[in-house]
Amino acid sequence: MPRRKRLTANEMIRNGGYFNFRRAVKHASRYGSACSVAGRLLTLQEYITVTGLSQAQAYREQQSWRACCGSLSVLEVVSEDALADRGFTDGEREEVIAKELAGGS
Repeated sequence: MPRRKRLTANEMIRNGGYFNFRRAVKHASRYGSACSVAGRLLTLQEYITVTGLSQAQAYREQQSWRACCGSLSVLEVVSEDALADRGFTDGEREEVIAKELAGGS
């Protein structure tokens, strides 16, 4: 597993803007959920298949992530605990990820 880097919500917003930050958090949430279903890390094409997103939507999410986080992967920025499903809805998982990035518990 990649070593976790410390990147805050403020840094992500400064890097990519608020709109890209919201899309990046949604991407992290969906990616965590998709990996949970698959039981492993997924390639972008596998992510598209598992989530049912269009290729264009998945690429837009990935572009937003990169605008905010550069070349860091989701698992390098967001902990596995925040990505874990635990029966959360997408919105609840996004909230957990956003809180973690803001430094909250």
